[in-house]
Amino acid sequence: MKRSTLLFFALITVTIGCTKTDDPVDAQPKTVSDVLTETASFSLLRAAVQQAGMSDALKATNLTLFAPTDDAFKAKGYTTPESFNALSADALRSLIRYHLVTGVVTTKTPEVSSASNLPVEAANKSVLFLTNSTTGLFVNGSKVTKADQSVANGVIHTINTLLTSPNGDALTTLKNRTDVGLLVAALTRGAASRPELMSILSGTTTNAAYRTVTLFAPTDAAFVAAGYRTLADINAASPATLANLLSYHIVPGMVFSNQLQAGQLTTLSTATTTKLTVAVTAAGPTIKGNSNTAATPIKVADLISKNAVIHLIDQVLQP
Repeated sequence: MKRSTLLFFALITVTIGCTKTDDPVDAQPKTVSDVLTETASFSLLRAAVQQAGMSDALKATNLTLFAPTDDAFKAKGYTTPESFNALSADALRSLIRYHLVTGVVTTKTPEVSSASNLPVEAANKSVLFLTNSTTGLFVNGSKVTKADQSVANGVIHTINTLLTSPNGDALTTLKNRTDVGLLVAALTRGAASRPELMSILSGTTTNAAYRTVTLFAPTDAAFVAAGYRTLADINAASPATLANLLSYHIVPGMVFSNQLQAGQLTTLSTATTTKLTVAVTAAGPTIKGNSNTAATPIKVADLISKNAVIHLIDQVLQP
């Protein structure tokens, strides 16, 4: 991440850290650590904090904690306190610190009151993205289920999602997954025709309009269904064809799943048809390419990288 970007995040953190919650802390003498100890739905978070040796850290002043519930941990496979033994001590501390901000951040904080993907530095030096709208407060696209719980040393926001810290740029994030290998191969092949695709996804582009993007990433199953069954099929395809196809899956700017609205999104495609169609259903948003016969739901939403938000889909979108 560029030095100027880091300084921007640091500025936001310092500014927010100077903001005080409107609720008097005297009304609630318990610290963040005390609340975790006394709240049944935070039992796994409490266990993680204790195992990481961070109980005292949560008694410091001016803290904001995005607190995952037990259900949030269980959804990611951490069903018992013993589950955390699979993580190193450093990894566990980084996981907890990604949910922690130095400074009091509430829905009434001026920078947050009407924020849209506001970048805020977490305690592990990575970035959280906050959006505050008429439908509530969101962090990395996940809704805060109970906001602005004032405690003696800060504020707690309850979330039902365990947040995952960005681990590199979008291209690195894709390469670290086992279910999008054909997509990575297609991007590599397509870059022979349109090199900027790799610089955009690696976060090295000099085009300010594409420094952050949204990628609708087809899984391996999606490529197989579209006729690209093997790496040999990918390497036999025209680089220009792949570049045109894959650019149709990339949208400028970060759009989390909660921000998707019915209508159309303009992609990086240079083809005549450049737009994707979004529909919002009771089950969640769907995406449709111009030549697809049916829309596809998002399989896994809001995967965060340093320069992109990635939504996994089980369909290759066709212009």
